[in-house]
Amino acid sequence: MAAFFVSLGVSALLLGMVLVTDGRVMELRKAKAEVRELDRKLVEEKKENARLIAAIHTADREEFPAEKVAREEFNLVHPEDLVLLYPPGSLSGDKPTPAPTGFPRTTATALPSAIH
Repeated sequence: MAAFFVSLGVSALLLGMVLVTDGRVMELRKAKAEVRELDRKLVEEKKENARLIAAIHTADREEFPAEKVAREEFNLVHPEDLVLLYPPGSLSGDKPTPAPTGFPRTTATALPSAIH
């Protein structure tokens, strides 16, 4: 019976050495590590993909942040835009104060001391 356990131990030791030195076990470990790395990259790429899809939808709705700032804060227009210029106050209903067209006319009057 002792010979059986010795034989079993030696066989287990040899099998373990074969498995450790066999390239397939190492390949399996490398493959599992590569699968984990690819899963991690896949999650990152899905996040990037979602961000790009959102940017595309934003671009389709023409909501470019830089263009919005250029239009609203700097009053710039795109070369293909049609610009409508309205007289001041025509859209708001407020009547602008008319600008003076010239100097006010005064009539010449004689000074009391100059009349004698």
